This record gives sequence, structure tokens and C-alpha cells, in this order.
Amino acid sequence: MEAVSTLAVGVELQLVPTGEGGRESALKGGCAPGDRFTYRPNWGMPAWGAGEQTAGPVLGFSAVDIQPGETARAVLVPTIPDHLPAWRAVGPGEILRMYEGPRVCGFGTVVWVEPASWPMPPYEQDQFTAWLKGETGPGVRRFGQS
Repeated sequence: MEAVSTLAVGVELQLVPTGEGGRESALKGGCAPGDRFTYRPNWGMPAWGAGEQTAGPVLGFSAVDIQPGETARAVLVPTIPDHLPAWRAVGPGEILRMYEGPRVCGFGTVVWVEPASWPMPPYEQDQFTAWLKGETGPGVRRFGQS
């Protein structure tokens, strides 16, 4: 499959507590190579109505075993070409609704949006997961910072 142009979106993700209708179990989380793109929720764009959703698999999380009500960083990668204009219209500070079926299970506050490829090659995955790990140093790009 030939790679196509898409985006990577860094968010601060707040899971909805179980008592408020969120998940009943923890998200496995993490950003190790074996954990990448295993969680595939849908997302509601800020300008869309309640229940309108699009795909955006999660490359990874900054934590493992994320409990309902907790917060973690996440990197999302939109995969539906027809919905890319809506993703491109999203900017820092805007809030995305995270859906599991019809239920909102989290809210992602956008930190940064960067060009990416789909399928995402390993070197891009490593670049974006470096942000999740909080790594700095030569050759490591820090998104959302000037």
C-alpha cells in the first residue's frame, strides 16, 4: 500500500469517569511498538454535532493502564481521506470528543497538529511517540513547543 498524506494530532486526553458514563475498565495504553494503533476509537470534531464521528486510531499514549477519569497524552492519526478537511481545521486548544460506539468516553484537547503519512512508517511513529515519552535531545522533535 502506498503511503498517503494525513495528519498526526497530539492531544491531552481526559477519560470520562465511569460514574459519568465513561469506560468501566482501564485503557491498556502505552506507546511501545507492539501497542501502537491497537486502540481505535472514533472522534467528534469541534464543529460537528453530537454523535457525528470519524476514525482516528491512536498511535500511542503517554501512560499505560489509564483509568477512567485519568488524563494522558495521545497521538491520533486520521485515516478517512474525506474527513481530512475537518481534521485540518482543528487547532491547539480545541476539544475532540472520543467515542466508543455511541458513548463519549473522553475528551482530547488538541496540543499540536503536524503532517504525517498513512500507513505511518516506523521512523514517523518514533518521532511522534518521542513527544509522548517527553524525550528531548538531538534529532528529537518536540511538538507543541516553540
